[in-house]
Amino acid sequence: MRHWPITELELSTPDLVLRLPSNAELDELAQVAAEGVVPDGAVFFPQPWASAPPAERARNVVQNHWWARGDWSRDNWRLLLAVFHEGQVIGQQNLSARDFATTGEARTGFWLGRRFQGQGYGTQMRAAALALAFDGLDASRVTSTAFADNASSRGVSRKFGYQPNGVHRIAVEGRPFDAYEEVIASADWQAHDRLVPVAVTGLSSAIEYFR
Repeated sequence: MRHWPITELELSTPDLVLRLPSNAELDELAQVAAEGVVPDGAVFFPQPWASAPPAERARNVVQNHWWARGDWSRDNWRLLLAVFHEGQVIGQQNLSARDFATTGEARTGFWLGRRFQGQGYGTQMRAAALALAFDGLDASRVTSTAFADNASSRGVSRKFGYQPNGVHRIAVEGRPFDAYEEVIASADWQAHDRLVPVAVTGLSSAIEYFR
C-alpha cells in the first residue's frame, strides 16, 4: 500500500516470517486464537481476552488489529505482526511505544496458538522484535512484562539477557496478579550472542511512521 508502507515491513528468522496480515490472514490469525492461547485458568495478559469464549477471542484479535492501525501515530504506535511458519499463521508478535523519539523505549508482547507452543518459536519471535527495535529503529531499551503463569515468556527474556525491572500489581477480572517487568538495553543487546539470525526488510520506506 503506497499510503501505508508498513505493509512492506517483513522480519524473517530461520523458521518464521513476521508481517502485517491481509484480511484473509487476519481471519486465520483470529481462528488460531479461537482454538486456544492459554491453558485453562491461566492468566497471561492484563486484558482477559485470551480466556473469553472462542468467538469473542477471535473478534477481539480482529478488532485489536484494526484499532492499532487506525490509532497509529509516531507518538503512540502498536505494531501487531502476524507470525507465519511455512505459510501457516501461528501467532502474533507485538512491538509498541509511546513517545519513542524522546524515550527510545519500546515494549514487546506476543502470543502463540496452543498447538504451536513449546517448539522454540517464541524465542525466534522475540529475536525478530528486538532486531527491529534495536538494529532497525535504534531503540535505547526494550521492556517485556509477564505474569507468573507465563513462565515461557520469562524464560525467553532470560535467554536474551533481560534484567529485572520491578513487579507491578495488576487487577484482572477483580483479582490481583503480579506482573514482572524485565528490560534489555541496547548495549546488552549488542554485546549478547545473537541467538537467532534476523533479516529486516521494507523498513526504510516506513521508518518515519515510528519516530
